Amino acid sequence: MTEQAIMSGLASGDPNAVRYFYMQFRPRILAVAMRLVHNEWDAEDVLQDVVWTVVRKADTFRGEALFSSWLFRVTQNCAKMLLRKRKRVPVLLADDALEAAMGVDESPRIEDVLDQRDAVARMTDAVRQLDPLNRTILLQAGMDGASTDEMATATGLSALAVKARLHRTRQGLRACAGWGVAA
Repeated sequence: MTEQAIMSGLASGDPNAVRYFYMQFRPRILAVAMRLVHNEWDAEDVLQDVVWTVVRKADTFRGEALFSSWLFRVTQNCAKMLLRKRKRVPVLLADDALEAAMGVDESPRIEDVLDQRDAVARMTDAVRQLDPLNRTILLQAGMDGASTDEMATATGLSALAVKARLHRTRQGLRACAGWGVAA
């Protein structure tokens, strides 16, 4: 069966065309979907969405591009929609279930606790030594959740100056705590 015959059969609702399309293109669709969603179950969901979309939209295929290109784009779009949908639904796990799933040992090592205390002490000292204006900006941003515009109004600085000061202050604090200078 040619691609043109498949598309005309799909457009007319021919069940044999749907069956042939599914059998012929299933491996390609799954391969593309797996590269995008990295999960067999999700790839199968994408496959179903692609088949459903192609059956519904077969009459919109104009033939200006290759059928394989159109099918690739439909597969990409279905995979992206699935990933967007998955992002919106948070999966809540109890702390113990999450720790068990990740293999986390509940008892912290004494070295880790001491390292954390040292980092907190260094960070506290560094915050105390900050310029008062930088400390105000940092505390408004971190504790009060103030926007850049609100901080600019409160300090009399431009929004860009506030952003720059906040960035440099955070960078300096990361370095003081031993967390590196990653931005």
